[in-house]
Amino acid sequence: LLVGCSWLSLGLLNIFDPQAQIRIKNFDYTDDYKNIVTFDVFTINQVEFIGSGFELEYYRGNTKLNSLESSIGVNYYVAPSSAPGVEGTSTKITDLCLYSSGVLDYVKSNSAFNEITTDLYIVGKDDARHDLKIKVASGLAALGVDNKAPIANISYKPTSGDCPLTVFFDGSTSEDGGDGLGIAKFEWYLPEISSSIISTDISFSHTFSCALVTDSEEVITVSLTVTDYYGNEGSAAESVTITNPDATSSGGCTG
Repeated sequence: LLVGCSWLSLGLLNIFDPQAQIRIKNFDYTDDYKNIVTFDVFTINQVEFIGSGFELEYYRGNTKLNSLESSIGVNYYVAPSSAPGVEGTSTKITDLCLYSSGVLDYVKSNSAFNEITTDLYIVGKDDARHDLKIKVASGLAALGVDNKAPIANISYKPTSGDCPLTVFFDGSTSEDGGDGLGIAKFEWYLPEISSSIISTDISFSHTFSCALVTDSEEVITVSLTVTDYYGNEGSAAESVTITNPDATSSGGCTG
């Protein structure tokens, strides 16, 4: 009997205190690597919905990353339909980004760009003051795919001089090539000096000794390889001219 009364009470509540029946259509990605989404929200009953924002939950595999949960506060209105079961007027949601700075910081430090997914919810109240949280989509890639190579840029000074010569090299104007996330790794090489990486900093200084200059002048190559957060690489090379005024020229006789 108690079960029956409980069922009857719930049934009456649904009849006299209905919730907005929210639906989604035309869900789409509008960007190939930032994963910005667009979709339409509408109701199929005669209860309006007042949206207060969106919530994003993130996962790495099956593990929920609670520290990355984020909310986007934005107000929007979804009109009621004209009759039960009839699609109401749609409200278009545009340029909703699936990641935040916290997500970027996490994936940069954990090398997890292709592993983080997100569940997207819309939140708000309906005309009957019910607090609603409705899932829009799940298992979406939080960050898309970027196959564009970054662009390595080298600036340095001085470009030439007498040994010992200290040169400052700077790669800070290097560009990621399209995703807007920056450069993940810098690798500097001086192939005439060593086959190993000389530095992994954005900028560094190096002093070229006179021992490198076997003639009166030596041209030393410096190369920079930059890698973005998707593993794409780009390289550039420049040269430094080092002179040794104390060296003996190997030029021919003048007669």
